[in-house]
This record gives sequence, C-alpha cells and structure tokens, in this order.
Amino acid sequence: MRKQMGRALAGLGMLAWAAQAHAYGNEGALGSFLDQSANWLVTILGPGIFVIGVIMVGISLSIGDQDAMRKGGYVIGGGTLIFLSQAVVALRKRLAGGF
Repeated sequence: MRKQMGRALAGLGMLAWAAQAHAYGNEGALGSFLDQSANWLVTILGPGIFVIGVIMVGISLSIGDQDAMRKGGYVIGGGTLIFLSQAVVALRKRLAGGF
C-alpha cells in the first residue's frame, strides 16, 4: 500500500512538472485558450444564466412562490455579474492606474 501511494505521488509530481514544461513552450496557445474561455463566459454563459433567471422569476411570480422568486433573483444577479465581469475588471484596472 505504501509503495503504491509513493508511486502515485511521484507520478503526479512528474505529470505536474511535464504540464508546466508544456505550458511554457506554448504561451501563445495557452493565452489564446484563456482569452477564448473568458470570451465564451461573457458572451454565452452570462446572458444565458440571466435569461434563465428572468424566466424563473416570471414563472414563480405567476405561481406566487416567494422562495423561487428569491432564488431567481440570485440567478439574475449571478448572470449579470458574469456578463459584466470584463467591464468591472477594466474599470478596476483603470482606477488602479494599471494597463
């Protein structure tokens, strides 16, 4: 059991080391992936969650369920936060005197 645990930890360490080496070699690809992921979050996921929250609040309003209406409000807030995240980060950078 102890040998297996040692081998697993050594293998995990080697895997992490190899992943770092691969990431250093492809900075352009890694940066492009992160930019595309952030773009997808802001353009697809944020508005989608916002629309789901609006639908949820509308249905719960018609039914009269206060608890579901509150949860829908949280969903709307989360979608709005995701949707506006790039603008918030740009504003904070500008206020901090960053780039």
